[in-house]
Amino acid sequence: MRGTSRESNFIRHRVRIRIDGYRPERLLSRALEKGLACRNVICHDETEIYCTLSMTDYRKLKKLAGHGYRLTIIKEGGTRPGLRSLRMNKLMLCGMMLFILFYLLQFCFIREISVLGCETIPEDELRTILREEGLYEGCPKTFDCERIEKRIFDAYEQVVWTRVAYQGSFVQVEVAEGKLQQQKVLNREKPCHLVAEQDCYIETVRTFKGRAKVEKGDFVRKGGILISGKVPIEHPTYPVDEETPKHHYVHAEGEVTARVPYYYSIYVEHSATEARQKAEIRKWMKKNIPENAEILNKDFHFEAKKNIIKLYGMIETRQPVGIEKEISIDKRQSTGNEKNAD
Repeated sequence: MRGTSRESNFIRHRVRIRIDGYRPERLLSRALEKGLACRNVICHDETEIYCTLSMTDYRKLKKLAGHGYRLTIIKEGGTRPGLRSLRMNKLMLCGMMLFILFYLLQFCFIREISVLGCETIPEDELRTILREEGLYEGCPKTFDCERIEKRIFDAYEQVVWTRVAYQGSFVQVEVAEGKLQQQKVLNREKPCHLVAEQDCYIETVRTFKGRAKVEKGDFVRKGGILISGKVPIEHPTYPVDEETPKHHYVHAEGEVTARVPYYYSIYVEHSATEARQKAEIRKWMKKNIPENAEILNKDFHFEAKKNIIKLYGMIETRQPVGIEKEISIDKRQSTGNEKNAD
């Protein structure tokens, strides 16, 4: 308890003093014998010593010094002198309180909003959505970042990734727009299959024309037929010869939804920040994932190799799949059929 009290006295009020007299080290020796704490002792010469001690110990030291030594206070420190100086200058105290209040209020309201990544989306429209969700310059921090992100996803089909985050009074809204995969649309009179443009796991199949070749849960490789344009013909009531075609061709049509995994591997400099790494991943997503895809899962890993960092992982989406692939019909078979018909 004695040590704690001595330390608290030193924090409340301490003084830096100069001791003048013949052999002042004797006075310090007597002070140490009495239990006084003298810190930062500097011996200038044989008649002058500097040290720091609490105001309580200074009063005791002054009694020990008597008329043989002269003690001069050079500097004061601690909480008590600081409060005393503040009371002496009320204007300064009011100014400091106003400054602290203004500083704290800055963290309660949004001062600036930055929108990044808009290309086809007008920034004014996006800011209107933000305002409707309670996010605008000067607003309090009562908005919900996840709710705003979901609202942006629902409002724009081309958005494949979005992030709303704030630090202090600054808010950053980032969006990444996907690239719509352009498909070659065939003449509806030409027969074709619907095939998978990449590896996928089937979720739903709706067939309008043709014959479904897959069902829910199937894994289909790239180029695999989803809906076939080659439909078998059944003759239940009369016999047919071997040369009669057993099938006919149609322009396959339907809607197929699947879960599609995208595997990425990106290399960045070792000095790249976390924000730079995320920006590179968003750039890859924008280039490779179609805008009508729904992000389901994201997997992220990194591996440092010398001066390069490898970013790799998997992004799983739910999206419509199926591109048209024209059916090549055997011309010899067609000619033979025409002769038989004649």
